Amino acid sequence: MKKNQKKSLIQVVTIAMLTAISFVLFLLEFPLFAALGHLKMDLSDIPALFAGVIYGPGAAVIIELLKNVIELIFKGIGTQMGFGNLMNFIVGCAYVVPFSILFRSLKKQSEKKGEYTSAKENKYILLSSLVGVAAIVIIGFGANYLVTPLFFKYFLGIELDGATLWTAIGSSATLNAIKGVMLSVVAFPIIKVLVERLKKFIY
Repeated sequence: MKKNQKKSLIQVVTIAMLTAISFVLFLLEFPLFAALGHLKMDLSDIPALFAGVIYGPGAAVIIELLKNVIELIFKGIGTQMGFGNLMNFIVGCAYVVPFSILFRSLKKQSEKKGEYTSAKENKYILLSSLVGVAAIVIIGFGANYLVTPLFFKYFLGIELDGATLWTAIGSSATLNAIKGVMLSVVAFPIIKVLVERLKKFIY
């Protein structure tokens, strides 16, 4: 087997394994606020973040998509009509895509100049995390503002008034902010420990 073919095969297998892990983590979702049981937190974006750092944002998007498709098939469309999966996909990508793009770009530029150090890596992780948190809050806010009223109107037959809509958006924005911070906390050991130790097997 040629080197490029072997590399591609390893990448496919790695993405498949990370998708499976992401799906399992998705099933372990839990409500963050007792009064808002429909707003749930999960750690299923972590494998996608790992893939994004290693292979690029495209791999992260693939995992986010497959995870939600598999979960939808496994649990069925239910009363949410795929709304939860759509929002999970949007906010997941909102964090992992900007993070992986910025981190990989900063790392590549630094390595070209021969200036890549552990201290710089820490700085790049922090900067990428800040961008990721900002993106998940802003994009999640926009997605909820645009999609939530349509979902309630066309699938549930409910017209949301302004106060109810903004309450829902505010709750979701808070959840997304907390989720972004949690992902950022996990991002550090993933990049500093796992990527460095595993890259010789998966590159």
